[in-house]
Amino acid sequence: MNSFTLADEMKLPCQRMSGLAALKTRYRPFICPLDLVLAKIPEGARLYDIGCGTGALLYLALKLRSVKIAHGYDISPLAVKAAAAFGMQPEIFQVIHLSPEETPPDLHGYDTVTMIDVLHHIPAKLQDDFLRKTIAQMDSGARLIIKDIEASKIIGSFMNQLHDLLLAREWVHQRRSQDIVQVLQSMGATVSRPVIRWTFWYPHFQIVILVP
Repeated sequence: MNSFTLADEMKLPCQRMSGLAALKTRYRPFICPLDLVLAKIPEGARLYDIGCGTGALLYLALKLRSVKIAHGYDISPLAVKAAAAFGMQPEIFQVIHLSPEETPPDLHGYDTVTMIDVLHHIPAKLQDDFLRKTIAQMDSGARLIIKDIEASKIIGSFMNQLHDLLLAREWVHQRRSQDIVQVLQSMGATVSRPVIRWTFWYPHFQIVILVP
């Protein structure tokens, strides 16, 4: 499982998308190490993806990890609309739109929750509270997988800042993975050692959290 095979898996559904959504979805595995995330999703999991975009990770988890349920939400109505291109059964694949002001859905009943490149889009002063609320909504023993940009890599995080300014027109708030680990441990969670992966000039970290 590598960037090329993941991009190939999304070739057909992306042909049914249009514009920037199709481009970003098809080639995202070359920018974001989705293979790292997929490797930590258990076979047959009940998966929820926070900030799922068009649902690419959910689709790949259904195809490659045989998850039973693949649900998610995103704040972009255009991304949610594009998710229909995957053509999956609504009973197992569901992507909904929520505005930032709305209450996130209940995560009880899902044994795996993913949060991929979401945290740095949340204002810095709200990030810890967002993590606390997420953990509180999950079942004890469930796993939370966080993949985000590593702020300790100064040049790489600056390049990602430029990326988000260009594509999202947004000033983002990257954090050091060790700081995120400490916040989660203060909640009683068990947190894995961060894994660092570079793709081009983007520094990524991934941690896996077990909910107390």
